[in-house]
Amino acid sequence: MFPSKFIRDLPSSAKRASLASLLALAFGQVGFGQVVDLAAETLDRSGRVIAEDRDSRVRRTAVARISDQYQSQVVQSPVVQTQSQVPQPTPLQPAPMQSIEGQSIQGQAPSPGQPQPLSQPQPLNLNPGAPIDDLLPPQPPPINNLNNANISPRQQASAGAVRNSFSSAPNMMGDFYGGAYSNFVGSQTVGFSQHLPGVIIMGGSGDPQAILAFEVGSDTFANDLFTGGMGMDGSGDSLADTFSLLEPIPPSDAPTSPGASFTYDGGSATYTFVASGDTPVDGTFTNGDMWLVEYSYSSTLNGTSTKVRPVPGPGVASRRVKLSENFSPDVRDRFFANYNFFNDAFGGLGDVSRYVLGMERILVDDLVSVEFRLPMAGTYSSNQDLAQAEARDFEFGNFTVISKGILLRNDRFIWSGGLGINVPTADDTVLRQNGEKLLEIRNRTVHLLPFTGLFVRKSADTTFQGYIQGDFATNGDPVFGSLTGGDLPKLGTFTDASLVHIDVAGNRVLYRNRCAPLRQVIANAELHYTGTMQDSDSVGNGTLTYENLKSNFNIVNATVGAHLLIGDKLVLSPGISVPLRDGLDEQFDYEAMVQLNYLR
Repeated sequence: MFPSKFIRDLPSSAKRASLASLLALAFGQVGFGQVVDLAAETLDRSGRVIAEDRDSRVRRTAVARISDQYQSQVVQSPVVQTQSQVPQPTPLQPAPMQSIEGQSIQGQAPSPGQPQPLSQPQPLNLNPGAPIDDLLPPQPPPINNLNNANISPRQQASAGAVRNSFSSAPNMMGDFYGGAYSNFVGSQTVGFSQHLPGVIIMGGSGDPQAILAFEVGSDTFANDLFTGGMGMDGSGDSLADTFSLLEPIPPSDAPTSPGASFTYDGGSATYTFVASGDTPVDGTFTNGDMWLVEYSYSSTLNGTSTKVRPVPGPGVASRRVKLSENFSPDVRDRFFANYNFFNDAFGGLGDVSRYVLGMERILVDDLVSVEFRLPMAGTYSSNQDLAQAEARDFEFGNFTVISKGILLRNDRFIWSGGLGINVPTADDTVLRQNGEKLLEIRNRTVHLLPFTGLFVRKSADTTFQGYIQGDFATNGDPVFGSLTGGDLPKLGTFTDASLVHIDVAGNRVLYRNRCAPLRQVIANAELHYTGTMQDSDSVGNGTLTYENLKSNFNIVNATVGAHLLIGDKLVLSPGISVPLRDGLDEQFDYEAMVQLNYLR
């Protein structure tokens, strides 16, 4: 009988052939010699198949050893090995098979014309000069933006993986209203004073109920100015010598009201007898005697008059710029849009909706970026007419360019600094009365905005950031004004007060799911301070004054919100800001904001 182990190792085809031969012998279909020949042929074929199968297993074992050795050397050494350095495995000889009657059967390669194995093993490498792809370990994606001389290779590895992630350095949301704080106040008086001959048109000489007329021009009859009411004794001789004067009515040679904003202050006619002096004299007046005739008109703006109208500076709600609005100490490529709604803005400007469109572009990897901002606002119009209701309009603000550079970066800190330049692109401010220009403030100021910002990463979920920014006017805005209209004289050059902004914020990751459309939710809390560095400017001519509503400001606001990371590139940030001080330091009742960032 054949050994049982050998029978188990026979291929299925050999087992079937042997069984068929035995059955044929049992039923007398073949002779014993034919069975022996068939068995020998089957054994020879089975030996070749077994040897080839064992050779295939040996090859796979060799490939696995080469792969393990290659991966081990790649992990241990940063230098990539060449093909000649890859350890070559020692060829393995197939082990002897179970012997049959003292003879060993070795695996041999099949000769031409002999049956081939059921499956062919894959070649290790069809191109010996090229690396074996199947044996190379998986390569990590390259880390970009490592051209930063400020950090070590170890720090590059830790910072490079997160520096382009918004969640690693969320933006501050901000709070600033940005409107100009100035207003136009004061009054203007237009008077008339002249010695004129008086003509009695009713009553008699010295009559306290007499009515007198005065001629300013060259008309034959006096018809420009008239007295009215009971005469009074100003000299103490018990005779009437002072009468009230009625307002001149067009057409008249005497000056009438200089504008609709002016009111008649009244006037008087004082008996002087001759064309000199300004005090009444004793005696009884007669036709042709000289009188001192005086009257005036005056206009008051934002004072006791009912003609009160806010007069903000150019740019209205988008003049001054706080850089920490939708801003980060880190540099990144992005497009962004901001919307801010200010409820009941101070200075009588009502509700204000402000929009900002902008972009930031990295110029030097991880080191330098430039940002552009264009503010717009649906707000109190920069052109107002006192004879009409308060006008509202869509206004463009002053354009801002911001350069930012990284001063220090590691796996915990980002320290940056830079300079913003705010250039005058907003409309001039103009105040009119019935179409007549009374005030013009020309937008000419360029603001320099130096800043520095620090970002601190406390943990993967908690971060803090802070900013200090200045706002300095390099020049002023020319102010022209007169309540009489016409060619406006220059009142002076108004220079905005310098400002300092101090802002701090904390962020905390509340939700994270890299597989969902909403990838992260980051909570945001901020505290903001804005103050003037010196007393406000003021220009005027003694009666008209253009000045700030308050000499100094100390504004403190708190902001809360969240950053919603949608997909890989979109960040939506809603929030609300409330003032923590009152009076004129309270710029608005509340501010609602939405910011959108598209990361490139």
